[in-house]
Amino acid sequence: MIKAGTLEDLQDVGAYLTGHFLLTTGRHSDTFFLLARLTERPDRLIPWISLLRDKLGETGAHTVVGPAVGGIIPAYQLASAMGHTRVLFAEKDADGSMQFRRGFKLAPGEPVIVVEDAVTTGFSVGKVISAVEEQGGRVAAVGALVSRAQGALPWTVPMVSVLQLTGVRNWDPSECPLCQEGVPLSAPKR
Repeated sequence: MIKAGTLEDLQDVGAYLTGHFLLTTGRHSDTFFLLARLTERPDRLIPWISLLRDKLGETGAHTVVGPAVGGIIPAYQLASAMGHTRVLFAEKDADGSMQFRRGFKLAPGEPVIVVEDAVTTGFSVGKVISAVEEQGGRVAAVGALVSRAQGALPWTVPMVSVLQLTGVRNWDPSECPLCQEGVPLSAPKR
């Protein structure tokens, strides 16, 4: 039996890929996490969410926010596991910021947990944090299924991840050795 929260689990469901990839950030990498392959399987996702809930501990938050698209399912499942919690999602606006639509509102000072499927640079999560703060909410914690962050993140909110990977390489396209070798670039989310 493959243990939840492991790279082997991600490999088994097709969520861990190797090759030459265009990341959402515009950077290139030889590793890609297509976590939609994990979130399409509730039986495999629920143990990951249980691990995430345990790592988050008590935050005082009763609202979970995920960015569209990758964070919606993990945020929903975490809210469900926490009980007495609501879930919202932020969507990308034309200017690239994240905004709440569909009547989603936060109360002033409302504590929120932001949940993402995978974190690389933290810029997407940073945009969700800004959207929460613009509504007067307060981000109590950030949770991720996978973190491949290699340095300081652009926000100071405490973050936990189920799987923390170090040494996962990514490059600016102008410095990508795979481009220089002529390895075809793919974008698995398209």
